[in-house]
Amino acid sequence: MNASSSESDKRRVSLRAIASAARVSLMTVSYALRNSPQVSADERSRIQALAEKMGYRPDPLLTHLMQHLRSQRVLKSAGNLGVLQTRTAPFVKHLVHGATARATRLGYTLDHIDLRTYQGHPQALTRMLLARGISGLLLAPTPDPANYEQLLDWSKFTAVAMTYSVVTPHVHRVVTHHFDNAVRTFALLAERGCKRVALAMARDMEFRANHSYSGAYLRTAFATGNHVSPILFLDEVSRRDLRSWFDQHSPDAIVAANARQVHESLLPGLGARACANLAFATLDHERGERIAGIDQRFEIIGSHAVDAVVAQIHRSEKGLPENPTIAMVEGHWVEENGLYPFQKTRA
Repeated sequence: MNASSSESDKRRVSLRAIASAARVSLMTVSYALRNSPQVSADERSRIQALAEKMGYRPDPLLTHLMQHLRSQRVLKSAGNLGVLQTRTAPFVKHLVHGATARATRLGYTLDHIDLRTYQGHPQALTRMLLARGISGLLLAPTPDPANYEQLLDWSKFTAVAMTYSVVTPHVHRVVTHHFDNAVRTFALLAERGCKRVALAMARDMEFRANHSYSGAYLRTAFATGNHVSPILFLDEVSRRDLRSWFDQHSPDAIVAANARQVHESLLPGLGARACANLAFATLDHERGERIAGIDQRFEIIGSHAVDAVVAQIHRSEKGLPENPTIAMVEGHWVEENGLYPFQKTRA
């Protein structure tokens, strides 16, 4: 141990010293510095201000040890954590599966709450969550942009969203890195010789991806100087419009949001002959699908979301955060059948 660290240890202010100065118990100081509701808000503020004035700094090794010990005392009754959801799309199931596995590993139980039962009844939802012993909430993706401000009493819970579709309240988020995923996809197509790459998606992907797909598309086109086709919003065009767009812009590759849009819109609208000579990639690769693309790693997102909620619980943080953060998980490129899924052998 060097001299500077030794001097630092000598100057370290103890909880006992703070308790003596504040004229409270050692446990009260411990609770106050962890923002625990066991101590009133005014008393917490007073003790925290005094600790700051005395120069208190937590010992990181001791803090880590205490968090570990507290995690071993997690209640095993059902409902330590809850996931609030309104849809059961496959990708949502993957998110919840990853979250459930991680919660179980950490000693928590994850309750699945169907919000459709409680819409418009915030007091009932809050009471139910508290009765089940739920202290941390995961917010799953919604079909449309959602405002959850009045959904429940947020001051009693910690929360993390696994989506951008829950617009309010502003909570911490864990999401896929939409922008990076798209930039890497466009760059890979350019490396493979594609000069006229187009982007096709449903309009709702603009808010689901926080405008990252369109931003990455335009950024890549600007950087490469390649042709830029208007973004094709598949839910806003007829088959005739689709064919006219294709004839006008002559793309040699199309990036779609997912494989369903390729099979249900692009392939029927353009025809098998045109699609046979097109490179395809998706920004949400689905398992077992022949089309190359980005695996968004939904299980990992769900797992990290649980870690984010549990970290807040360990820090005794409840209510809406003053400075919400966004953690992004990079996707993985998956390519099993090349970029030309509708042509077995490309000339």
